[in-house]
Amino acid sequence: MKHLCNSFFILPLLAATTVNCSNQEPISPTTTLTEAVVTQTTPTKLTAQNPEIVNFTETPGWQKNLLVDDVPYDLYIPPDYGSNTSLPCLLVLPGWDFSRSSWVENAPLVEYADRYGYALILPEMDKTLYESQYYPETQPAYKWNSTPGGQFIKEKLIPHIQKNHDLLQPGQHNTMLGLSTGGRGVALIALENPELFVAGASLSGDFSQENMTDDKLMTGVYGSFNQFRDRWLGRDNPQARADEWKMPLYLAHGTADSIVPESQSRLFYDTLSKFHGQSIPLVYDPVTGAGHDYKFWGGQLEAVFEFLQKNNHETNPN
Repeated sequence: MKHLCNSFFILPLLAATTVNCSNQEPISPTTTLTEAVVTQTTPTKLTAQNPEIVNFTETPGWQKNLLVDDVPYDLYIPPDYGSNTSLPCLLVLPGWDFSRSSWVENAPLVEYADRYGYALILPEMDKTLYESQYYPETQPAYKWNSTPGGQFIKEKLIPHIQKNHDLLQPGQHNTMLGLSTGGRGVALIALENPELFVAGASLSGDFSQENMTDDKLMTGVYGSFNQFRDRWLGRDNPQARADEWKMPLYLAHGTADSIVPESQSRLFYDTLSKFHGQSIPLVYDPVTGAGHDYKFWGGQLEAVFEFLQKNNHETNPN
């Protein structure tokens, strides 16, 4: 059953419980779907302010293996893009150690992007917690890049996309989708870039690492909880920053998830609801029996796109 926190009702805040998720390494995707692609080798300059510069009907398809510094990303432009001047765009974040193509290969993401008219940006985020910084205790294996993940998105990827593709500009319909660690990334990116993203969806994400103190990924980046509580409870803790939240958010989690406890999404939803009540659209869908896999994530896409579209202020001004 989906829980709504907008004009309908608010769930009471549940007491936080401590859970152990020391084996939070996400499973690798196993199912592959074949997607037809059109490969393009040169970037497309999209200009919402001057739409006559670009004939979007001539530039649909994929631009693959583009680079921001040494980080690859793919860009997908749906057919007839540009007819909606808000230029709907979805920043797609993979799970820990999932490739940037994982969403496309294992779920009908492109089909939904075509149906709803969303451009897709898929960066290769490798093994990052979307951290704001590294520390002396950060283990080398957990430094995915010379630039921490959250800092990379804010200071390098977003400015690059704005400059080279004229997407993710303020005032456009900028949205996010992430699974597992990428779901955590959705929350941290929204907090670090307030007002830029108008809606997001986080599936099977983790938001309060103090409830997973034995988690080896968190320990690998921030050091031990007992020694560095301020790091665990500070800037990189989405739930601890719930009072700052501004973005409409769709949350979903499988109740049979053995990788990230369902309580992570439930407690985050409850905390956001406590602070913001009906002022921000919030939805939580706990799916009974669902696990940590693309059967669940792919099955959420229609609800995700409906939520993102509902929060497009150009098509739904009220």
